[in-house]
Amino acid sequence: MFTNKEKTIKIIEKSIEKSLVYSNEGEVASYIPELANVNPTDFALSIVYVDGQEYKFGDYNKIFSIQSISKVILLIMALNDNSINEVFEKVDTEPTKYKFNSLIPIDNIAANPFINAGAITISSLIKGKDLNEKFNRTFDKIKKLSNSDKISFLEEIYKSEMDTTDVNRSISYYLRSKKIFSLDAEEVLDLYIRNCSIGINSTDLAHIGALLANGGKDLESGVEIISKDSVRIVLSQMASCGMYEESGRFLLEVGIPSKSGVSGAILGVVPGKCGICVYSPKLDKSGNSVVGKNLLKILSNDLDLNIFV
Repeated sequence: MFTNKEKTIKIIEKSIEKSLVYSNEGEVASYIPELANVNPTDFALSIVYVDGQEYKFGDYNKIFSIQSISKVILLIMALNDNSINEVFEKVDTEPTKYKFNSLIPIDNIAANPFINAGAITISSLIKGKDLNEKFNRTFDKIKKLSNSDKISFLEEIYKSEMDTTDVNRSISYYLRSKKIFSLDAEEVLDLYIRNCSIGINSTDLAHIGALLANGGKDLESGVEIISKDSVRIVLSQMASCGMYEESGRFLLEVGIPSKSGVSGAILGVVPGKCGICVYSPKLDKSGNSVVGKNLLKILSNDLDLNIFV
């Protein structure tokens, strides 16, 4: 007889096998030179349950840049440093049909915190005496939430992005011109890119997801690390806006609040159950991991993770 854990492992292994049918689809994010150098066949899956159980498959120790999943941390930080009203006076909460790096504003305010314009705006709300202090605070927050000392700063990714970030630079100056923030546009942009360049592995990201699934409480001690209000806001924004212009369809088909990044990672959170991180670098046209989004869809069904049923 198999134990429950052995049964779960077999279900997950079959789910992975189904998802790899899609491994020939998509392309790596070549517009960032360093991301173009990754192995397109890399794969990792980590699931961390709120009771501490972990399931790890593939190259789960592989370090990759967190990219836009950092927007989750930035939003948590901004909500910690400011009131909810102060945050959402600067950025809206609505899904958008435009690409994540679109220059198109909605009433001169970014549509939500998980597109680039919104995340740059959110970066301007992080407190600190200078750029280094602000970055160190968010870096330390990721270390604390992941309960890991393996978090790193990927200097080559950072340099590569800063050298090719003309669109984001345009967004930052546009936001400042509209007086959405008054700080130096280059400094705000730099903070945003630094956070995208943080290195992490799938298990540490899944641990952050599990903490969110646990209502913001540490999995071992039960101490509240993220406030309930912040968890509620972050998960609702992940559900409605976390997969760029595909967010609505993803929520319909998968039913797991998720946030993707162009490195090929997707972080999913199933409230009360678990955090999930899939890493596979080949992306669809929206910037979401092809294998990752399909695996989450399969796991949602095979492990009964859809939050709506």
